[in-house]
Amino acid sequence: MKKIEEFLRSLTFNVRRDRELDLNRRGFVASTLALMGVMFLSSTPLVVLSKRKEATDLEMFIANQGDLEVGDSVTFGYPKESDPALLIRISEEEYRAYHIKCTHLMCPVYWDKDDGRLICPCHHGFFNVEDGSVIAGPPPRGLPSITLSFKNNGIYAVGVTQAQH
Repeated sequence: MKKIEEFLRSLTFNVRRDRELDLNRRGFVASTLALMGVMFLSSTPLVVLSKRKEATDLEMFIANQGDLEVGDSVTFGYPKESDPALLIRISEEEYRAYHIKCTHLMCPVYWDKDDGRLICPCHHGFFNVEDGSVIAGPPPRGLPSITLSFKNNGIYAVGVTQAQH
């Protein structure tokens, strides 16, 4: 019983006044700077990865220019198949393409041809088809637009521009 009491006493009263000064001010500052250095060096790979340009510069064929009537749309994946996007022909000469994950909660956005807007059905967000900006609803920013290129009667996706509005 006495050993248990001594053990509990050693756990409870573990401050040893004779060893308090082992870590002095210089030791504390040196160990803090060393810890900060280790944290800085360990975060360097993450900073490099975040600065690395994403592989969105690839060119991908979407459709031929005559395949869509005015007001029609076609879905595709860009830059990966898992990134859904929508190409819309808004006039005889104009096309727009956007990623179709709503910027609010990532619900799929669809093109309402009759209304002329992109609509998120989850929380009634509305986007302008001209520039992808938010018209109404809870989305905090516009849809990322996909840069298009026209070559040999084909429509190609060549890049992604994040919404600024």
